[in-house]
Amino acid sequence: MLLLSKVLSLLIYPLSLSLLLLLLAMLLRLRGARGRANVLTLLATGWLYFCATEWGATALLSPLEAAYPAFANEELPEAEAIVVLGGGIAGESRFGQGGDFNQAADRLWRGGALYKAQKAPLIVLSGGTTLEGGLPEAVMMAQKLTSLGMPGAALLQETESRTTRENGQYTEALLRDRGVSHILLVTSASHMRRASAVFSAQGFMVTAVSTDHQIPLLVGPVPGWLPTAERLSRSTRAIHEWVGYQVYSWLGYFDRPETVGRT
Repeated sequence: MLLLSKVLSLLIYPLSLSLLLLLLAMLLRLRGARGRANVLTLLATGWLYFCATEWGATALLSPLEAAYPAFANEELPEAEAIVVLGGGIAGESRFGQGGDFNQAADRLWRGGALYKAQKAPLIVLSGGTTLEGGLPEAVMMAQKLTSLGMPGAALLQETESRTTRENGQYTEALLRDRGVSHILLVTSASHMRRASAVFSAQGFMVTAVSTDHQIPLLVGPVPGWLPTAERLSRSTRAIHEWVGYQVYSWLGYFDRPETVGRT
C-alpha cells in the first residue's frame, strides 16, 4: 500500500505529470487528433515552465511557509519534549558512513539547538526506513547528534514510521507512559501544516517550530522568469504538501481518536 501511494504520488509532481501529458499528446497525434494533442502539449509545457520559475515556486510555497514563520529560541515556551521529524537525512551512501544531510537538515540542527537552550529535557527523533535492511533515519539522526556531543540519554528513537501520520502515531505510543502532553514539533515550514494537525489529533499540545524555509529573500543571479531545477524542486515539495494535506483530511487523519486522552 505504501509503495502504491508513493508511485501514485509521482503523478502529481510537475515533471512526471508534464511528461505523462506529453506522452498522451504524442499518442493522440499518432491517432490523428492533432487539436487535442496540441492542447495537451501546451498544458504540459506551460505547467512545467511555471513550476520551474521563481514565480511558480513562490506562488505554490509561500502560503505554506508564511503561515509558519521562524521564531528565536527565546520566543518559544518550554515543553516536555522536542519532536524532530525525519526528512533531513538521506539514506546511507555506498562509499560513506551513515546518512548524508539534505536540504531539510535544518530540522535536526534546530532540534539540537532547542535542547541546548533547555526548552525541553528530551528529544524524540522520529523516522523509519522504506528500504529493507536500511538504517532507520532516527538512528542516523541520533548518530549525528551524539557525534556533536549530545547526550544519548536525552534521545528517544522512534524507528518505525514511514509517513507523517505514522510519525504521530508511533511518537504518541512512545511517549504515552511518560506523561508528555506539550511538545515542540520541529519540521520544515512547508510540512508544518500537515504535521501539526497530525500530532494534535494524537492528543498533543503542539508548539510549531518551523525551519527549512525555502523561499529566498533575494532572487538571483538567475532571473526569476528563467526555469531552474531548484525552483522546480521547491514547487514539487509544495504540491506534495498541498495534496498530502487534502488527502489526510479526506481520510480523517486529523480527527482525534476517542481512545486518545491526556491529563
